Amino acid sequence: MDKAIKPKVGCCQRPICTGILFVCLIGGIAAVVCVTFLLPDVRGPTPPPPPAPLEWWQKTIIYQVYPRSFKDSNDDGVGDLRGVIEKLDYFRYLGVGAVWLSPFFTSPMRDFGYDVSNYTEVDAIFGNMTDFEELMTEAHERGIKIIIDFVPNHTSNESAWFEASRRSEEPYKDFYVWNNGTLLENGTRVPPNNWKSVFEGTAWQWDEARQAYYYHAFLASQPDLNYRNHAVREHIKEVLKFWLQKGVDGFRIDAIPHLFEIEDQSMDEPLGATNGFDPNLHKYIKNQPEIFDVVREWRSILDGFGGDRFLLAETVGIPQEARMQYYEAGSVPFFFDLIPLGGKASPCTKSLASCFMETIRDGVNISSGQWPNFVIGNHDNPRIADRMGIQYVDALNMILLTLPGTPTTYYGEELGMHGGDYRGLPPKDPYAITSNNPDNSRDSERNPMQWDSTLYAGFTKSHTPWLPFTSVTNMSVVNVKKENATEGSSLLLYKELASLRQNPAFMNSKIDIPDGDLNEQVLMYGRGTTRGERYLVMAFLGNATSKQLNASSWGLQGKVVFATKLGRRDHMVKLNNVTLNQGEGLVVHLEEVELQA
Repeated sequence: MDKAIKPKVGCCQRPICTGILFVCLIGGIAAVVCVTFLLPDVRGPTPPPPPAPLEWWQKTIIYQVYPRSFKDSNDDGVGDLRGVIEKLDYFRYLGVGAVWLSPFFTSPMRDFGYDVSNYTEVDAIFGNMTDFEELMTEAHERGIKIIIDFVPNHTSNESAWFEASRRSEEPYKDFYVWNNGTLLENGTRVPPNNWKSVFEGTAWQWDEARQAYYYHAFLASQPDLNYRNHAVREHIKEVLKFWLQKGVDGFRIDAIPHLFEIEDQSMDEPLGATNGFDPNLHKYIKNQPEIFDVVREWRSILDGFGGDRFLLAETVGIPQEARMQYYEAGSVPFFFDLIPLGGKASPCTKSLASCFMETIRDGVNISSGQWPNFVIGNHDNPRIADRMGIQYVDALNMILLTLPGTPTTYYGEELGMHGGDYRGLPPKDPYAITSNNPDNSRDSERNPMQWDSTLYAGFTKSHTPWLPFTSVTNMSVVNVKKENATEGSSLLLYKELASLRQNPAFMNSKIDIPDGDLNEQVLMYGRGTTRGERYLVMAFLGNATSKQLNASSWGLQGKVVFATKLGRRDHMVKLNNVTLNQGEGLVVHLEEVELQA
């Protein structure tokens, strides 16, 4: 019988050979991986991860509207909500994507709406709820977000809550901060401590009906709510929900550092504290740690409505530690520190440019993931043209719109408006009235918006606007209609800056601040992306008529993409020899330089 013939086995079919080939294959792959990932010359540059998408409030300019001074639609001399509706297209024209409305709620108007008697009503002077709902609809159709003022620290003493509290009616009995005071040996009853109101004088007011004192951080007609009372917090949450259901996109929280006082009301403040804005921080009546728990509660309410609702906190006179806590609690604290620079009571002891640079450093001194913001004007401070000088208006608007983070512009500052000159007239501002000091008046910066050169600047047809127009405002030239038709006007420059700000180089939180002062009269900083275009921002803030400087540390040359003066845009500039006139600002696109091997 024939033997079976065994087939020949190739070498690569033997088990040992297969194992060798497998080891070689794995080794080859490992070698490729090592070469690729460990040798930069082979691997090439690793692209940075794409930045996280920005939220709407990080991409927009916020424009503050003081409703009674913006546009009067019914010619009663006071601006109103329908006036804001009439001007919604103006915000689109400017490049503004969010409007912040100062208070329009029902109020006796002793503090022009910051004394709220009903949080969920529109005061008749501004219109009605139908007007507000139409405003929301029309704004959203134009892609404009609406932020409203939220005044949680106090109500009006004409509020139904306060009236019930005076009568000790539940649940309002302890809605406010009440104290029986101190009875002296002679039988006189006096306040329990020396706490001062922001508007000067004692912060305690005797109430005959309750036979007790109530605390007011501001006017006596603005009693402080008691946030140690759970019912107060729940009522205020319902207010937030009411307006969120109306579609508002965010809130600006008024006077939040005053939300709590220490529980032991026998403690006196340090001597020398004259009012609530005193530089000596008030350790008993401001910046209490309980504030941040309340902010978290409010943040949770907003988050429940979706759409990334914005929470902006008015934080005047807070330490850096508290600023970080506002961020951590889910709000963005206003950074006001640029406003005092250059004013009558300016803390700046060096050149204006040096003080601006130091303050900007402070403004961006925040943790990773936190978003900066800057503001240069508001309803509580003289206008830029009056505080800093008309020659600096365009440069300061340039700075505001090219700094990192979210900028806030106060109405009229895009025009370079002056405030009204009301010296010699009875003040309307309660701060000036209660302090008996006309210099404390904030009437000037609240003057009516100037739309055209007609008799009342297009604000109203009434012969009695709530604040008169005065000659210093130069309304025949400084108005929207005129500036829109004037090349190089403040308005057109602002509009150009708003467009430039949409460039990715400015739409981030990065800023390149030079070490020390390259030139103490000229403010300079760089903006750009990690791997992309770079820009140099320069502004001469000195008093000389012109200044020559060497900015070659930023590069050899660049192209001017924005200039506050006509004739410089689109020109190349050698950075080792730059001349700036007083108040002039430039944004220079830095030229990339190929490095020689």
